[in-house]
Amino acid sequence: MCRQLIDPAEWDLHGGWALGDRIEWSNRVCGLASLRMILLAYGRGAPTVTELLKLAVKHEVLTPRGALHAGIAALATDLGLPSLAEPVPAEDLLGRLDDAPLIVSVTEQFPDDGRRGGHLVILRGYEDGPDPVIFFRDPSAWGQTHDRVPLGRLSRSYTGRAITFAPLTPNGEFS
Repeated sequence: MCRQLIDPAEWDLHGGWALGDRIEWSNRVCGLASLRMILLAYGRGAPTVTELLKLAVKHEVLTPRGALHAGIAALATDLGLPSLAEPVPAEDLLGRLDDAPLIVSVTEQFPDDGRRGGHLVILRGYEDGPDPVIFFRDPSAWGQTHDRVPLGRLSRSYTGRAITFAPLTPNGEFS
């Protein structure tokens, strides 16, 4: 699993110092760390998080509030993985997960207090049931020890915005 906390050696090796403070950037690259994990899952070349950050800065993908979903989708497409930033209602998440993983906007740690968005994670599958359990990958420190959440809880912090990817066929090609 890829973390959003950028490793100091990676930062130095790829010239991250030219962008400023590594820790400050590490707090803003959840979407890029998620993109890297998606690229690896699809067997694509995956630049380091620092390299993705340099591309994101160059292409103005990042704002003071975080990454533009359309910008992350464009980076994915440029790196050979067809992608779209689009609204996906919570009730459609399971159907979408039958075909491909998603990067979605949620509140970190999926709180029940009404906050929505601000953090990007990967949804990668589910276990059906009365309140289906969603399997996720979260590049934050909390996500290193948590990998599933009930759909009902996820829905309360989900913004309805997602980055979707082309389905893969069993032979690894796009369908």
